[in-house]
Amino acid sequence: MDIFFLILMAAGLFGLALLLAAGWSVWVAYRKASARNLSVTFLEARALTKFFELEDEFLDTCAAFKKIDPSISVRDIVRHHMADGDTVALLDHWKTVLESKAPITFKSFILYDLAGKEVNELISNLNREYELIIPEIEEHGLSVYYYCKFKIAGDSSGWINPDLDEIKKTIEEKITLALLTGNLSDFEALADFIKEKYLHKEFWNSLCHGRVQEQQIRITKG
Repeated sequence: MDIFFLILMAAGLFGLALLLAAGWSVWVAYRKASARNLSVTFLEARALTKFFELEDEFLDTCAAFKKIDPSISVRDIVRHHMADGDTVALLDHWKTVLESKAPITFKSFILYDLAGKEVNELISNLNREYELIIPEIEEHGLSVYYYCKFKIAGDSSGWINPDLDEIKKTIEEKITLALLTGNLSDFEALADFIKEKYLHKEFWNSLCHGRVQEQQIRITKG
């Protein structure tokens, strides 16, 4: 019993020593960050303890990030740096993204940066609009004109290059199916039915992470 008790005491003391060492490391990181005008949470300070040597340049860059965008977490910047990312270059590129008002999250931008995506090309893709026109789809004695303007969701636009021909083919199939099941007596209601039941938000998201800007359907007798 005495030996078992001594083992428990030794394990407890060892665990306490580890906890104190970790707490001290977090406190040191917090104080050093504060000295560089970088306000961090406990979790952010703990992330900073991953560095063998916490350099002032890195802390200054983190502070600059926080100044232009307070929602950014230092933890994400640390992860980027630990993955061999260039933190200073990331800051410059993020400024460019913010100036462009491109719809992208910082977490997604980090992945783009680590993948070597060129920032201006990325912004161009983020803001790019695609147009689809299907002038005539015939079924059941009806003729359907279809038009759509869409963008790829910001967090996906750097990875997805939509195949417009395949998208057109899929939409033609959807509209043809809708004409077989919808009310053919009211063309306006039928057009709304197609958009709501077939070409809705979930459809576009699963198709290509698309975000519809404008979608028109005109139905006439063939």
